[in-house]
Amino acid sequence: MAAKLRKGKNYRHLPAFLLLFLAENPAHGGALLTLLQKRLPTPHVDSGAVYRALQDLEKKGAVDFRWDTKDPGPAKKIYTITAKGWDMLADFEADIVMRVKNLTFFLETYRSLKTTEFS
Repeated sequence: MAAKLRKGKNYRHLPAFLLLFLAENPAHGGALLTLLQKRLPTPHVDSGAVYRALQDLEKKGAVDFRWDTKDPGPAKKIYTITAKGWDMLADFEADIVMRVKNLTFFLETYRSLKTTEFS
């Protein structure tokens, strides 16, 4: 039986992914949402969460923006990563490395228990 995904937990590393994509190229919120949906293996994210995370990153000084008014329609905020954002990205990397080690331990231990349980 598969466990239900809890929505709040899915967004824990959303700022890390946003900074990662902004490190590749500046982008507006809609483009970042599309990148998340296309590139993440399990993209459980909604537009509201993306814009809230961008607003939080902006308040923390991790991203900056400029207004893009060249296309018809409403102006778009084009976000770029700042030096502080690069520092935060490095912190996220260290945290994720640690979590991967712990999760790998869990998976290996669980799999070994499954094989002994049914032997």
